[in-house]
Amino acid sequence: MSKSYKNWLDAMCGVVVLFGFIMASGALPATEWPARLLLEWQNQGPLVIDRAARVTLGVLGGVMCGWGVTLYAAFQAAHMIGEGSARIWRLILASMIFWFVVDSSLSIATGFALNALMNVGFLLAFVVPISVSGVLRR
Repeated sequence: MSKSYKNWLDAMCGVVVLFGFIMASGALPATEWPARLLLEWQNQGPLVIDRAARVTLGVLGGVMCGWGVTLYAAFQAAHMIGEGSARIWRLILASMIFWFVVDSSLSIATGFALNALMNVGFLLAFVVPISVSGVLRR
């Protein structure tokens, strides 16, 4: 994998962690504004963030932060292995496709279609560099 693809994927892991912090900000009234801005934009209108939504945002934010770090670790491991890492790359892609199908389907079903559209961007930002870099053919 070229250095530019590697750097891009590393940066995207940082974007996932940042997105996780934005979601986690909704867990507390004093820090909710980043999550509120994003969620109200996706919902296209005012949104009530009740106690159940706050815990969900806190947990979701933590999971997203952990997912970003886990992806980074998986990418680093695959790079360290080099030749013979195609299976790891395929598993990474499988995990992303699984996330995409579940998250996007439920986003659409619950009225947050803009989230599904954002998911397309996230998915492509990871899948395209992995697919065109040649790591899947090893």
